[in-house]
Amino acid sequence: MRETPRFFPSDLSDRERRIYGALTAFFFLVLLALTWPVYTLFSGIRPLVLGMPFSLFYIVVVLVVSFLVLLGLYLWEDRRGRLDDDPPGGEG
Repeated sequence: MRETPRFFPSDLSDRERRIYGALTAFFFLVLLALTWPVYTLFSGIRPLVLGMPFSLFYIVVVLVVSFLVLLGLYLWEDRRGRLDDDPPGGEG
């Protein structure tokens, strides 16, 4: 019998599946926010925000928010001890 593909490991709790599912949806929305046609809504040069054209400021804000979300995920997984299961040297 053929095994179906899995998006998440089978040993996750329901809470963890919801968190990873929400993160997957968030980063899909980030992808949409930085591509056509959504980006064209914010692609104007004016107004200037912090000396940057608005389109560049929009990209910076989306990337900073993405970084903070990934940092939060890393800290959450580290606090739970998920990262300690990796073999030394990152080989596996």
